[in-house]
Amino acid sequence: SAALRPSAADTAAARDAVRQAAARRPGRSPEQVVQVQIGRLEVTASSPTPGGGRRRTEPPGRPEATVSLAEYLARGRT
Repeated sequence: SAALRPSAADTAAARDAVRQAAARRPGRSPEQVVQVQIGRLEVTASSPTPGGGRRRTEPPGRPEATVSLAEYLARGRT
């Protein structure tokens, strides 16, 4: 059973149909430009000032969560 091949007329008709369908499509909308800016965050550590540093107050009813760096890192290993 040999495969049927389309005739030249069928091929031309199919090409014309594709061209007509493409012509009916709406044009592309203009590109929308989005600007993204990535900033840089710098964090520095310093020792607390003796006797006069401001301390952040926690909301009432919430215990202060203090974990040393060593304790935090040890949690990740277990």
